[in-house]
Order: sequence, then C-alpha cells, then structure tokens
Amino acid sequence: MFNLKNKITVKELLEYSYKENLSHIPSALSMLDYVDELFTNEIVTPNDCIVIGKPFGAQTYYLIWKKLKYLDEVENLSIGVKHDEISFVDYSEETMGNALGVSIGIALVNKNKKVWVNISDATLQMGNTIEAIQFIGHNNIKNIFVTVDYNNSQVTGKIDEILSVHPIIDMCKLYNWHIQEVEGHNRKEILDSYNSISSEKPNIIFLKTIKGSGVISMEKDIKKWHYKKIETLTELQSLVVELQDT
Repeated sequence: MFNLKNKITVKELLEYSYKENLSHIPSALSMLDYVDELFTNEIVTPNDCIVIGKPFGAQTYYLIWKKLKYLDEVENLSIGVKHDEISFVDYSEETMGNALGVSIGIALVNKNKKVWVNISDATLQMGNTIEAIQFIGHNNIKNIFVTVDYNNSQVTGKIDEILSVHPIIDMCKLYNWHIQEVEGHNRKEILDSYNSISSEKPNIIFLKTIKGSGVISMEKDIKKWHYKKIETLTELQSLVVELQDT
C-alpha cells in the first residue's frame, strides 16, 4: 500500500529549509513524492548502494532519512551536497553528470546489490551521462536502478527549449533498458512503477514532476526561486498560507 499517512509534507520541507537556511527548494519539492515513496516502502534501503546524481535539494533526502531514523547515528549532519558523513551514501557529486558513470563501477563491484541513482533531467544533456546509458545497456548491468526527476526545468529555462532530452528516452529503449514514464506526484502510480521494475534489465523511471510542486508562487516563478532561500519567518508564513497541500 502506498504511503500517505506518514508522508513528508510540503510544509515540513519549507520549515526545514528555512531552519537550515537552504536553497534549491523547488528542486527538493520536485522529487519529494517519489523519493519519499522509494524509501518509505523500502524499495531502496541503506543496505543498497545509493548514488546521488541530483545533489541539489538535499533537504528532501535528509527529511525522509530522519523520519526513518537512518540518520540517528550521524552526530554532525552537514547540509550540503556531498554527504560524506552518511555512511550509506556511496557517492554524491557536487556538480552534475558523473553519477551514472560512477554507478557502473559500484554496480560491478556489488553485483548482488541494487544500485539506486537519482538524477535530474538536465543531467541527460551531458555527454558522460549518455555514454553511461549506452555502456550500462550494452552490457546489461541489471542491478542499476535510475530515477529521473523530469521537471523540464533548469536554471536558464525549460529543458525542452534549451536542449530537449526526450530523445534520450528512445535511446534507452534501443539500449535495452526497462523504461517507465510516470506522473511524479501521483503516489499510487509511483509505487506501482517501483513494483514493476525488471530483474533482467537495468531500470530507468522518468518521473514527470513540477518544480516547486505544491507551492503556488514557486511553481509560477521558478527562476526567482531556483537559488533563493526563505529569508524571514514572515516569508515562510506567507508560503505556508498558499500551500496547495500541507
């Protein structure tokens, strides 16, 4: 059964972002639903290999892992992108583009473990990511499981207008990946897709999401909020008032 009762809420994420002075809030909201379902339903656990190819919006990871008590033993939790102090994060990049390639080595060394890689759609514009997709598919590295936050947005505009990544979906098909395209804020559909992953091929799920999902002003002004932090308690309260789903 998909998780609703104990889900991390938009309000909690906003409050945490304000408390810890964090930016990239729309990116965090974009992936909140599918990452929450992933860990709450134990599709991925700390016993698997975890590769963070979408390092920005890390408050989503932290809130979920805190809820599940995965971070109870972490004495000094940093707020950033590398997560060096979290033992179960095998790799997290500071920029973007290398995670999928790194996951190949991790998967080959840990053949009996699932290797989860979370990336953004903009990562699919990068040549090293495309090469990794080809290599994984050609060699059928079937313990790799990729989720793509497909919110069609990067800092300078829409993905489709800057450099469309939709053809990469077709390329994945040609390279023998098991592919699913899912509404990234429909929790039942998300969990159904997780329960349909293949054990015979590498898996990639393209989750169609909305940047800033649930916060009207963030959805409307993505560029303004890409790097912006919640600066005052008054600003936080104003955002909470407009929530579509608290």
